[in-house]
Amino acid sequence: MKESEELKNELRRIVRELLLLLSLILIIVAVCLVKEYFDKHYTHFNAERTALMERIFDITIDDNVKLKRYSDESILIAIDQRLELETDDYERFIAENVNAALKLDESRRDGEIIYKYVNYRTDMKITELEKGGYLIALHHWE
Repeated sequence: MKESEELKNELRRIVRELLLLLSLILIIVAVCLVKEYFDKHYTHFNAERTALMERIFDITIDDNVKLKRYSDESILIAIDQRLELETDDYERFIAENVNAALKLDESRRDGEIIYKYVNYRTDMKITELEKGGYLIALHHWE
């Protein structure tokens, strides 16, 4: 009888340790997922992130451009990246800050002007803001 009790206690101890280990693994996975999300979705841009935006979207950022939001919905090899920025003058932004050749897309939607990058799988949608200025949404995919 005593051996049976010892065996039960030992099994309970093993189950508790396994549950503790499983909890620790779940916490680590959750932290990794949160980090991954914040690495791919952000609204604060330091010099390193700004340089990354310039590379991805072939643009130059200066004082006339305010970066608003970046998201990366890429899955495996399918790239799907988006950047929103604001500027007071979208024509000046295109002339001075876009390093790629653009082609005006004639299929406009109400209130939007759409450009396609000539040599990239990237498009640019320009929307006038109610408060003045323009929201430029860049979308890069492969």
